[in-house]
Amino acid sequence: MSKVALIIVDMQKNCKEATSCKGSFEKAVEYINEISQYFRMKKQTVVIIQDIEAGGPETDGFKCVDELEVSDHDIFVNKTYSNGFWETDLDTILKREGVECIIICGFAVEHCVLFTYNGAIERGYKTFLLQNGVAGFDDDEVKRIQLLRSVICYGALEYFL
Repeated sequence: MSKVALIIVDMQKNCKEATSCKGSFEKAVEYINEISQYFRMKKQTVVIIQDIEAGGPETDGFKCVDELEVSDHDIFVNKTYSNGFWETDLDTILKREGVECIIICGFAVEHCVLFTYNGAIERGYKTFLLQNGVAGFDDDEVKRIQLLRSVICYGALEYFL
């Protein structure tokens, strides 16, 4: 079985503050927590990507939202651009971990999540969005993007992992 990685994008305090869709952001965090715990239990890779534009590592707004459960075993990657692969070590890390399939979740699906999704496909990874695990600035746009991309749900992940 190939290794699967869960990529959690920009679930940071300043990002939550920036969206008017706080309810869907909080629901996405709950779903991400369930899935990430399952990934950790199955010894699969969990990567947390943080956007430097959210304030920089020394600021409170840069930190992950308090609701997001993280582990000492998670891999943290800082990014400067919308695509989590662009000018970061993400691809190198995933190759080192033997990852072939990526599940992407987080914020904002209209921007960084989508660009990281496309970056993963361009690099040859089997790539999916986590159903119910993405949030954005517009709930209708979040739904539309999920309709137009490969999406995977918790039940399918349980089966495959």
